[in-house]
Amino acid sequence: MRMMAILAGVAAMLVGVLLAQSDSDYQGWMKGVIAPTNQSLQKNIAAKDAAGVTADARKLQDTFKQVEEFWQKRNAPDAVNFAKQARTAAEAVSKDAAGGNMDQAGADAKSLAATCGGCHMAHREKGDSGFKIK
Repeated sequence: MRMMAILAGVAAMLVGVLLAQSDSDYQGWMKGVIAPTNQSLQKNIAAKDAAGVTADARKLQDTFKQVEEFWQKRNAPDAVNFAKQARTAAEAVSKDAAGGNMDQAGADAKSLAATCGGCHMAHREKGDSGFKIK
């Protein structure tokens, strides 16, 4: 009986550590990849730099795939859907830019930003030291 309690405690601690690492990874994707890449994307759209837009959009696609997997593990279907929508919008931006249609790339980038905003409203809250995942 005591051994089962110890094993349960160790398992709970491991799950906590894994979730903390996942939260840390998630914060890294948001602050270290998505935010600066989106800023670069907007500048490249304004400059009509198709190669830059395509590279940024592909980076966003890859990152939103990771975000989708993060929310799948947390069993948050609405957040999974937001991540899928963001990935699809980033893919559209990439295709638009590769095809030389920078106006449509800009429109699809706005759709991407709106998707991000929806997820932030649902799954982000202000804490004492910045935002945190709800």
